[in-house]
Amino acid sequence: MIDCTDIEFTYDGERLALAGVDLHVGAGEFVCILGGNGSGKSTLAKHLNALLLPDKGSVTVDGYSTAEARNVYRIRSTAGMVFQNPDDQLVASLVEDDVAFGPENLGVETAELVRRVEECLRQVGLVGFETHETQALSGGQKQRVAIAGVLAMQPKVLILDEASAMLDPRGRKGLMRVCKELNAQGMAVVMITHFMEEAAEADRVVVLDHGKVACQGAPQDVLVRTDVLANLNLEVPFACDLSLKLQELGLDVPTCVKEPQLVDAMASAIGEGSRPRDSGEDDAASPSIIPGGSHETPSSVIPGGSQETPSSVFLSGATEGVAPLVILSGGGEAAEVEGSRAAQAGSATAVAAGDPSTAPLRGSAQDDKEGCVAASAQDGGGGSVAASTCDDNSDDAVIAFQGVSFTYNPSKGKRKRGKRAKAEAEAGKRADWGNDPDAVWALRDIDFSVKRSEFFGIAGHTGSGKSTLIQHMNGILHPTCGRVLVEGRDVADKAQAASVRADVGVVFQYPEHQLFADTVYNDVAFGPRNLKLSDDEVDARVRESLELVRLDFDEVQGLSPFELSGGQQRRVAFAGVLAMRPGILVLDEPVAGLDPAARRDFLALIAHLHEQGRTVVMISHSMDDLAERCDRVLVLNEGETFEVGTPGDVFLRAGELNGIGLGIPAAQRVANGLRERGVPLPAGVLFDSGSLARALVELAGGKATCEAPEGAADGCGAGSGRAAANDSEGGAR
Repeated sequence: MIDCTDIEFTYDGERLALAGVDLHVGAGEFVCILGGNGSGKSTLAKHLNALLLPDKGSVTVDGYSTAEARNVYRIRSTAGMVFQNPDDQLVASLVEDDVAFGPENLGVETAELVRRVEECLRQVGLVGFETHETQALSGGQKQRVAIAGVLAMQPKVLILDEASAMLDPRGRKGLMRVCKELNAQGMAVVMITHFMEEAAEADRVVVLDHGKVACQGAPQDVLVRTDVLANLNLEVPFACDLSLKLQELGLDVPTCVKEPQLVDAMASAIGEGSRPRDSGEDDAASPSIIPGGSHETPSSVIPGGSQETPSSVFLSGATEGVAPLVILSGGGEAAEVEGSRAAQAGSATAVAAGDPSTAPLRGSAQDDKEGCVAASAQDGGGGSVAASTCDDNSDDAVIAFQGVSFTYNPSKGKRKRGKRAKAEAEAGKRADWGNDPDAVWALRDIDFSVKRSEFFGIAGHTGSGKSTLIQHMNGILHPTCGRVLVEGRDVADKAQAASVRADVGVVFQYPEHQLFADTVYNDVAFGPRNLKLSDDEVDARVRESLELVRLDFDEVQGLSPFELSGGQQRRVAFAGVLAMRPGILVLDEPVAGLDPAARRDFLALIAHLHEQGRTVVMISHSMDDLAERCDRVLVLNEGETFEVGTPGDVFLRAGELNGIGLGIPAAQRVANGLRERGVPLPAGVLFDSGSLARALVELAGGKATCEAPEGAADGCGAGSGRAAANDSEGGAR
């Protein structure tokens, strides 16, 4: 289907972005391309549908050479590509028009065009969004529109360049499901990704380094090479990492790259249905936790389709029989923590009912007197009940949301609405990947506070209101009703706007979009200069900020920021925020699209800034990052508060989180899978990989050997995890 022969390419005439790549993609093959930032992945992808032409070598697609201009139309009809940034790909103002754009240019008849648009929007979970404006969508929703637009062209080859980077866990699963279905129907899929679990699903993995193929082969051969992948700024899948930890602790297990195969192997080794050890609490005495890790679900159903403990449990103080949460860290130490729901129970009170638009507007006398505005979380009968918890806004709070609701369409928001209930009654409008297309309120009755020097995480499905929420933190947006206070100052008070924005530094979803100056120095200096600081003080701040983000001042200060790599651009944008010396850092998906090594480095930088005393608020779709680094996590669902609490409070609600489009940390996911197979791991415990490995070795006892389960050859390798991957010449063709 696609053949690349010794292709070379350079952007500047000097450094080779591709340095002799040989690649074959067969008809109906699923190939995953991995590599660190700057390894040439996107450049190679753009050669596969003639967006770029090689300086040397040749590329043929379905037998047609990309070098011949007459073949370009046929090649681009054959190979459809989804870019890393959906804003680079969306061309129409409405969703349905954008999806129809490609087929229209292929001359598809109207009836077939309508059918394709409907089918592709269904595939990506955007039924009901047909007439929504594309620029009003969240980043993840835009990405799904871009995917639908390519699918509507019905290509023979689907090329995905980090297409899942901005998607939530449910969106990534949905994209992978669609890819597997299309691949089973004969479509070739070329996927570029930094998610190793996605790579494990491919037929073949190709790893690039400095524009060359470093290695390639079957996932179970390539993805277990910890030594090779680490040198290429990559990491192994979680299942492989846990397998290796178990081996290091003396358990002879197969090295698996897929979690289900590892669960099967460990369940067989330990013995399914074993009698649980005494963990201090019998499962029967701990009704809030079931073996799968989710809460018992007597009756009520949340919008995502999973069941939820009735809200009265959280509002009335009914906490008897709920076992304390035990969080096990990598060091194996256990600490009991009080659940946030129990802490909230004594003080939470529902104070009003009705529509948010009926609540007093901010700045009213009643608003000033009462301190916050609360309203029911019901919208036409749907949604969960949220309580106004103004007591949470303590003296130690640096950011406080008090009964905040927000709509991008105030006139529509003031009208009585029953659309949400109507949408929930129509199965076709249940967005498998995302949120309610008829939602009016981007945020509804939000009450929480961020404490000084806290590392505060925010999670939620695409379109849940995360980016809208953080744009209230420095006054970019103002609440439709309710108040947002920063160090006690109302962000809607124009007299306080400048001081609030000086205290709160926001790094947006695409930090590189914040760059605009001719040199790195001038870009970082822009903020301090606007503070009317002296030249010496500006220079000192620029040097300090570049040092904090680990960029060499002498090397980069005179360069154009647009000459830098994507990772370096992100650091420059971050330095520009740090140069303002804000006490509060608000980060919107700061590591999305970075390779594993760059992600670890960037997260370490954020942790270092937090250790210096800064308050950090971070949005992330990585449940592992949130669980590992955050003191507390806020989970949003359809613009409403689903939960605020410690990682233990949040991530033990596995079933409910899955129901709203989120997931749980990988270690907890494996632990829950093992419990479902009868492995007697203790309930009420939030594991990381180290503590889970030790618990499994202890349970295995004398059973120090377990075989790869029958039929698991595609997910488990034999031996110690050092299996040799095929090199670029000997790899699968």
